[in-house]
Amino acid sequence: METVETTPTQPRTTTGRSSTWRRAARVAVVGVLAGAAVGLAASPGLAATGRVVIGSPAGPNAILVNPAAGCHDINGTFPPGTTVRNQTDATIVVYTGGFCTGFPSIALPPGDSTVFSPGSIRVLS
Repeated sequence: METVETTPTQPRTTTGRSSTWRRAARVAVVGVLAGAAVGLAASPGLAATGRVVIGSPAGPNAILVNPAAGCHDINGTFPPGTTVRNQTDATIVVYTGGFCTGFPSIALPPGDSTVFSPGSIRVLS
């Protein structure tokens, strides 16, 4: 009689399968997050398109072209009666003080203008 050696087979468990599923899920989540990060970096909403013109009827004193979202200090305050024209595709907020401080502030939607004494401007994205 011949003796045949056999190795015991290990019972199949779900551990191997769930480990594979976890790895696949991790790869999918990382892929989605990476895609979202690329999409955010390429988002056109990070800057307004157009110009913000600050000046008097005699001519502009300052022009911001395609201003990025955020606060723009316009180097000091302008006298009362200064015109601020929002020629961008974003809403801007005009402040009396530098670094987007001061009171009162005025929100200007795209295409609007006001007569004000501006110290800084915040471009909303």
